[in-house]
Amino acid sequence: MIIKTYVVDHISDAYPLIFQDLGKDAIILKTKPVKAAGFFWFLRRKKLEVVAASDLSAGESQKPAAPKPSDPEPEQVKMVSNQEVLKELSEVKGLIHSIVKGAPASKTIPQPLEKWVVRLRDQEVDEEVIQFLVKRVTMKYDHLEHVPSEVIEETFLTNVEELLEEGITKEMDSSPFLITLIGPTGVGKTTTIAKLAAVRVLQGRQRVGLLTTDTYRIAAVEQLKTYANILNVPVEVVTNPDGITDAVDGLKSCQVILMDSSGRNYLEDEYIEEINQYLHFDAPQENYLVLSMTTRWRDLKMVIEKMKSVPIDKLILTKWDETTCFGAALNILYHYPYPLSYISIGQAVPQDIMPATADYIAKKILGVDENAARPSI
Repeated sequence: MIIKTYVVDHISDAYPLIFQDLGKDAIILKTKPVKAAGFFWFLRRKKLEVVAASDLSAGESQKPAAPKPSDPEPEQVKMVSNQEVLKELSEVKGLIHSIVKGAPASKTIPQPLEKWVVRLRDQEVDEEVIQFLVKRVTMKYDHLEHVPSEVIEETFLTNVEELLEEGITKEMDSSPFLITLIGPTGVGKTTTIAKLAAVRVLQGRQRVGLLTTDTYRIAAVEQLKTYANILNVPVEVVTNPDGITDAVDGLKSCQVILMDSSGRNYLEDEYIEEINQYLHFDAPQENYLVLSMTTRWRDLKMVIEKMKSVPIDKLILTKWDETTCFGAALNILYHYPYPLSYISIGQAVPQDIMPATADYIAKKILGVDENAARPSI
């Protein structure tokens, strides 16, 4: 087995390097945040250390290595599309999950873990995810019955955090020119647009423009115009995909444009086709799928499956404050490659939105230190 370590800005930056060095059958063994080298600690940027391995047999490892093609230029690596990265992420996740699932499943849950399994089921965590976590914990200790309960708690929390960390993205300082929010009706897209705009205007001092295609919902346009007036930012209304170019041209003085979309029934194929027409603008663009934490996991799966033909880059989970069941967040990040960016924890603009963090979500799911201070945006 060949093991290599990479230090990158984000997990997605590691995949092209891993696949180039170790092949498509490589697996990620461990990730952890580290500080970049430097003389002054306060100038050091946060990095991510990724340890990967190729699953080669002894015979294969002794074969002479095939000639390697010349290393691609950095520009070539950067041109890998978000959708290709998401596909590779899905494949890597599948490899890791299959290795753990490959171990024989125990018919009974070890007694020291029963408390945590009950908690996860109460949080509606998918049974496959529960078994994955149980196996990771049991593989760490030979005799669980001799491990102190506080160590079991810390181990379980760490494993949930690591599983979440694989699917959480860190927002970059620079934004794409056009950010579009899509999602089912009633998930809070317009309020989320207002929060993101307010943060960029009030804290980031950016020139922000608002754009809406939501002309189906009563008063949706007026709601966004109200937010625009409060923030003193321009707003454009588009009634069909052909109007996007003119609307964006009217906001060309802005550094970033936040586009609201209409919430419709995403189980209808015609709406999927309609929303796709708004998501291929010829400019740097990111599309966020907005989902509500009050939606049942079965229905969330149906929405995400129907959205696979839509170019989704990131996720936002809303209505975090309206539920006591947080397992769906873990389920989504386990089963799907879309990285989670923000969670919305209330109606107040702009303070009730926060960057997704693994430790905060893990503690909510496991009921550990739930009153810990939340990170600020």
